[in-house]
Amino acid sequence: MRSALTVAAWLSWPCRIFAFLCGCLLFVLAAVIIYDVIGRRFFATGSFMLQELEWHLHGAIAVLAFGYAYLKDAHVRIDVFSTSFSGRTRLRIEIAAIVLFLIPFMVFVTIYGTEFAWRAFVRGEGSTGGVGLPERWIIKSAVPLSAVLAMLGGVAVALRAYVALKRPDLLADPFERDASEGFVETGPHADRPATPERRP
Repeated sequence: MRSALTVAAWLSWPCRIFAFLCGCLLFVLAAVIIYDVIGRRFFATGSFMLQELEWHLHGAIAVLAFGYAYLKDAHVRIDVFSTSFSGRTRLRIEIAAIVLFLIPFMVFVTIYGTEFAWRAFVRGEGSTGGVGLPERWIIKSAVPLSAVLAMLGGVAVALRAYVALKRPDLLADPFERDASEGFVETGPHADRPATPERRP
């Protein structure tokens, strides 16, 4: 079981790295927007390239952080029926959903997203009309990359959920919580406090 937690920790690292990079990109996005707004208002320096850069940055931030969001249980959930289930039942549902739905769908997105980005690279796709950003394959490559990160995050959560099922003394919550979160309000263990995993 401890080896499963070790593998989950390694799978989580790429998600954390890209989440940090997305956090840095938020500052870049804010700076670009401020420059674009001030330039358009006072200096008439706005351009289609700046607008597209804003769209590309926003899109990259939105998709590349999903793996980390899954680790933190920060993604959108529609818990209509599961709130009445026991914690162990919800853990089993979480594992089944990852294995049967998340992983196959993200494999599909990875395959076709890679083809999507490669075709843009081969064709030298750029902005329509040539007034925006060139090399559109860069932003399109965020699609398969985000799918891979989502799979890594999903597999990490599935491994942690399996450990929580078999060895609740080692791990009570499959999701990574901040230390300030005294109680788990969402997710498979909403009915009990979040406890840190015990290490030897």
